[in-house]
Amino acid sequence: MVSAAPPIEGRRRSVLAGLSPLRVRRNRVQWLVDCLLFAFALLVWASYWDPVREGTAGVPDWFLPWDFAMGIATCCALWWSRSHPLAVGLVVFVPAALSASAAFAVVVVIYRMAAYLRPRLSVPLVGGYLAAAIPYHALFPVPGVDWASWLIVISLLHLLALSFGLLTRSRRLVLEGLRADAARERRESATRLEGVRRAERERIAREMHDVLAHRVSLLSVHAGALEYRTTGDVPPTLDEVRAAAAVIRQNAHLAVEELRQVLVVLRDPVATGTSNGPASEAVPAAPPERPQPLLRDVSRLVDEAQGAGQRVTARLDLEPLADLPEIVQRTVYRTVQEGLTNARKHAVGAVVTVDVGLADGQVYVAVANPLPLGVTASEVPGVGAGLIGLAERVRLDGGSFEHGVHDGKFRLTAHLPRERT
Repeated sequence: MVSAAPPIEGRRRSVLAGLSPLRVRRNRVQWLVDCLLFAFALLVWASYWDPVREGTAGVPDWFLPWDFAMGIATCCALWWSRSHPLAVGLVVFVPAALSASAAFAVVVVIYRMAAYLRPRLSVPLVGGYLAAAIPYHALFPVPGVDWASWLIVISLLHLLALSFGLLTRSRRLVLEGLRADAARERRESATRLEGVRRAERERIAREMHDVLAHRVSLLSVHAGALEYRTTGDVPPTLDEVRAAAAVIRQNAHLAVEELRQVLVVLRDPVATGTSNGPASEAVPAAPPERPQPLLRDVSRLVDEAQGAGQRVTARLDLEPLADLPEIVQRTVYRTVQEGLTNARKHAVGAVVTVDVGLADGQVYVAVANPLPLGVTASEVPGVGAGLIGLAERVRLDGGSFEHGVHDGKFRLTAHLPRERT
């Protein structure tokens, strides 16, 4: 008995759901259709008032008022057959079996039940309607109609109304499913677009970190050296101050230029795909971008670091790597740049070793420096974002990336394939 309770409760909820209103808000077309059906049902009902009509010849005079009362009640019930199909179907069950003037209205009610109720409710109800309508010919025989014709006509009438209602229901469910799929696709597309935007913002942030951290660390080194000289016993000469200021100005200018080139991606609506207007209304084209750093720029990067006073020992075997894809070349450049920047920030005065070449058929990049004695305060704070972004960059190129302390040295190592995977 306990195990039978859930199915009974489920059937009860299903019936109550059918009795509850569907909250149908009629549009103009539905209002027009309902008005036309109600008007036609009234015309059919009024036509039965003709005393010489053969359709009511078999109905006794004492039953005609009841027939017409049930007929007008069924016509009025059509206004609620769209929002309360099950309740109207139950109310109209008796007029459907006994009232000839309600014939057209009953057909509409059957159609609405099939269109708005679940088949497990509508099909049994229509079967009950058919079973209740068949004995009508025995109570009030229709003149000129035999039993075989009556069974065929009444059965076809009910089945046609049921079939059209089921087809309408199926079409509506298909359309609702398509709308739901389209809405889900729009949500998923918006989610994918947001993910792409987030990834692009993270890429730009890593690019800005790579560019600015290197240049700002160079500025910090030169400014610190100039500050040290000016507070010493032997002040720098005017030429030395001018040279240091020129280096600082040059690196600041390069930092601004490289930052501007990164921000072009954010400002250019054509590059970011955010332009909604025609090409004539787009933002004026930005100046030509500076070329992205490649493998040949690694030597210049090392020279800049040495020119800033950083002690760098480089072993660069770049000729076998000339055919690398440009994106892999940029990764090599950024790896060396990140290693020099970290050494300049966290191991001031340490000798930095840079190795770039081939090892076991792969591109090998390593930057190492001895750990400083004690704890040194960095003039340019670091949060590890550069290493995280660099590891992601190497991973996307199909390589491996490691960093950490080994044998008293902080070592940054990357292995990259000759072809990007």
